[in-house]
Order: sequence, then C-alpha cells, then structure tokens
Amino acid sequence: MVTKEQFGIAIKKIWEDKHFTVRQTALQGSLSPAYLSQIENGNKNIPKVDTLYRIAKGLRITESDILGMAGITTLKVGQKDQLIDLGKQLEDADLLLSFEGKELSPEYRHAILSILKTLPDANEET
Repeated sequence: MVTKEQFGIAIKKIWEDKHFTVRQTALQGSLSPAYLSQIENGNKNIPKVDTLYRIAKGLRITESDILGMAGITTLKVGQKDQLIDLGKQLEDADLLLSFEGKELSPEYRHAILSILKTLPDANEET
C-alpha cells in the first residue's frame, strides 16, 4: 500500500533528480503548481488516474510508472492467478482507498462491502 505521503515524496524525488521545479513540472502536466505542491507535501490524497497521467506528463515518465508509484496495478488478460480481491481491500483499514479523489471512510467501505455481498455469485448461472 502506498500512502499519500510516500507518493508525494516519490514524485518530488523524480523532479529533483531531473532538476525540474514544482512549477515546471506542474505546467508541463497542465496542473496548478499549488495543487502539485499539496500532493508533494502529502496534503492531498493520491489523485485520480487522469490526474496521475498529467503528473506523469509533467515528470516525463510513463503512465505505467506513475500508476506503479501510486500503488495502482494493471491486470493483463490471462493473469487470473493475480486477481485482486476487492472485499479484502475494502476490509483492510491500512489500505488507502479513494473514489473520485476522496478517501473512503470505514462506513463507506462497510456499505460497499455489504452491497457487493448481495450480488449473485459470478460463477453461478442465472
């Protein structure tokens, strides 16, 4: 699990290693320097994927790299042995989960898990 603080430190290290400023990085990614600074300092949650892609553009790194830094993995077709259990993620209080850039509270996690448990089993024929 990647925390918002770890993510901020990681992106700061990249732009410092490349001798970029926060302003240069933000402008290259069409972001506000103030917003990027808040992310760097851990004052904002890890952004949504489209914003992560803009940060990647500003840092001149790949979209895959920024997703990895944010703790987001992609599953390729045929990798069913690496499926991610959503229920376990929702139950893991140490895992930072968000929706539309807002952290999911324990109450929301429980509500989502309750809804998922009411759905028919995907393996059963309907």
